[in-house]
Amino acid sequence: MGVVTRAKKRRLEEVDRISCLPDGVLGDIVTLLPTKDGARTQILSSRWRHIWRSAPLNVHLQDESWQEGTRLADVFRVLAAHPGPGRRFSLHIDDEKGYADASLDGWLRSPALHNLQELEIHFHENLLLWGTQSRRLPASAFRFSPTLRVASFEACVFPEIGRNNNWSILKQLTLCSVTISEGSLHALLATGCPVLQSLLLLDNNFCPRYRISSPSLRSIGVRSKFGYEGGDETDDDDDPVLLQLVIEDAPCLERLLLFKSVDIDISVISAPRLAILGELQGHRRMIQFGNTSLQGPSTVTGVLMAMVPSVRVLALDYVTPCTVINLIKCFPHLETLHVEITIYGEEYASYDEYWKLTGTLNIRLRKIVVLKYHHDYKEYIDFAKFFVMNASVLDSMTLELKDGIGNNAWIRRQHSRLKIEERASRGARFDFVSCVESSSDLLPEKQVHDLSIHDPFQRIY
Repeated sequence: MGVVTRAKKRRLEEVDRISCLPDGVLGDIVTLLPTKDGARTQILSSRWRHIWRSAPLNVHLQDESWQEGTRLADVFRVLAAHPGPGRRFSLHIDDEKGYADASLDGWLRSPALHNLQELEIHFHENLLLWGTQSRRLPASAFRFSPTLRVASFEACVFPEIGRNNNWSILKQLTLCSVTISEGSLHALLATGCPVLQSLLLLDNNFCPRYRISSPSLRSIGVRSKFGYEGGDETDDDDDPVLLQLVIEDAPCLERLLLFKSVDIDISVISAPRLAILGELQGHRRMIQFGNTSLQGPSTVTGVLMAMVPSVRVLALDYVTPCTVINLIKCFPHLETLHVEITIYGEEYASYDEYWKLTGTLNIRLRKIVVLKYHHDYKEYIDFAKFFVMNASVLDSMTLELKDGIGNNAWIRRQHSRLKIEERASRGARFDFVSCVESSSDLLPEKQVHDLSIHDPFQRIY
């Protein structure tokens, strides 16, 4: 066997193995980089120059781009010069700048965007509040139906969905402040997106009811535009707001996320795999699982227990302690509970009364997070103490304090009030933390579309 000299070894170590990869692989690497970083790869060597020019194209047009001097002609020039294919087209436009719909339609029809995988078209959402009409989504957006995997639209008018308006391999869809009819949305979900996995619906117009029927959906997030006031089914702009969410048939649905300000009727007819649910709010009008209904914050019977055994993670917002105790009877396999309670709306219920409400129920909760915990109110103390004394498999309880945490003596006093030494789960951990502002550290897009997140309500303290 030959001897490897030091010089030869050094030459071997300096071999650029990345540049030896096939053009297609290098193109995928370049297209995943931020646009400016991808362009800089041209200076690496002559080997990389043609890679950048032929790599799947990413087009990001933000308001900042126009402030830096980008013109419509520049966009057309870039698209004309690139042989394609396209990977991502992202457009965030302030309508005040007066861009013509024909420009967007022309960009989307460019050969440089053939085989586009991600499409994002966002007009300025504030224009809706100022009374400006949304821009119409060009029909050319549907030409990517064979290849589009991710789509997001904001403040635009959706066309009526026909037989040809399908996205056959779309997996993620976001509709924010769009104008879409109930029939179009239902058709899009039922037949137009056969492999859709996650759906985010935020503040949309002219669609008072969402009917969800999808064989593939795993995650849904919903927020209503302006909520519900009395019996009036329209907002101040005479646009019908969302009043009802109906999960008709969703055999793969795992999470149903309801973001703050949602005040709608919810009916879950068929979602046998639903594991993550919330935030359910105390002032909600009606929740129905199968043929059994829960009206607002009233108590519920054990009939629901057979209806939703799949739920493992539940988030409750502004509900009374008795409602919480009753609700956990509806979700017998519940493991994680995030809850913000209110003591308004019911007479004071003592620790003993909580125990009577549950009876012989085996509380299987492993993690409890009590938001905005008022440590000086007996109602809050008794509520937390109930779980301390009865959750036999509890791993952790986090009590979030609005007024901050005291010293060690203060913590010992709180432990004494909660009877931590007599806890049902000897291995449970109890933490006092300072209040954080948002309901979650994750944006709605992340909560809904990132299916690897086990608990979308998790906070970081």
